[in-house]
Amino acid sequence: MILLIVSVLLNIFQWTRNNSAITSYQQKVDTLVIEQVNVEKELVDTRNDLEQYRGKSASLDSLLDEANVRLTEQEKQIKDISRNSRNMAEMNAKLKAQLKTLQGLRDEYLTRIDSLLTENQKLQAEKKELTGTVESLNKNLETTVNTASVLRAEYLKVSSYKRKGSGSYSATPTAKRVHKMEVCFDVLENKIAKAGEKTVYLKVTEPGGKPLGNKGMGSGSFKTAAGEDLMYTANSTITYTGVKQNVCLNYEEQQDKMFPVGNYLVEIYIDGNLCGSTTYSLK
Repeated sequence: MILLIVSVLLNIFQWTRNNSAITSYQQKVDTLVIEQVNVEKELVDTRNDLEQYRGKSASLDSLLDEANVRLTEQEKQIKDISRNSRNMAEMNAKLKAQLKTLQGLRDEYLTRIDSLLTENQKLQAEKKELTGTVESLNKNLETTVNTASVLRAEYLKVSSYKRKGSGSYSATPTAKRVHKMEVCFDVLENKIAKAGEKTVYLKVTEPGGKPLGNKGMGSGSFKTAAGEDLMYTANSTITYTGVKQNVCLNYEEQQDKMFPVGNYLVEIYIDGNLCGSTTYSLK
């Protein structure tokens, strides 16, 4: 009986010991599996965290290519650990070290990515500012060129005439006798203005502010460079060659006493731009 009891106790002790060993081994295996899963998950997460920034800029893509090379090296080391470690404790320690390395690698590249993104934002802001400056300069230059290319009419000379029965004309400053008004002027030399055909408009405003003109006598309306519609008294087309040339335009009424007494405003427009003006008085 004593031997039987001793045998039973020994078996119980042996079973308990074996069970503890199995439990301890299982715990070691579970811990190792967890560490390996953690390392592999960290590797995948690190790649995903970094790759989301691809395509934003060439400098970022270059940095991500560098990071992928290092991650590939870490992946190879992890496989070598699983293959070549002599025991579980050694493998577990090395996997923990790899996990820490991967975390440091991810943090390093995310920091560098943040720096590049900040730098890119700064560069974009500077580019936008520079683009705005260039556009402003181009606009100012275009405005300057357009202003400089406007033709100028100088030395305006206004004459008024009475029509005789013979069809000839004689000069007169008396309003009630005037039938025709003639305006001559010089279009000045301008090397910037484009040569070619130019439409010249004569706009005469009567003393009361009414435009002088009659559609039946060739008057009409035109649009200025500023987009305003104005009535012209007479117009003509000239061929501008870049050098000074003299131009004359006239307006004639068929009936008597069509010109009021007072001061007339005489304006010359070329290509819709006001090029010169003067005043003229009829008594």
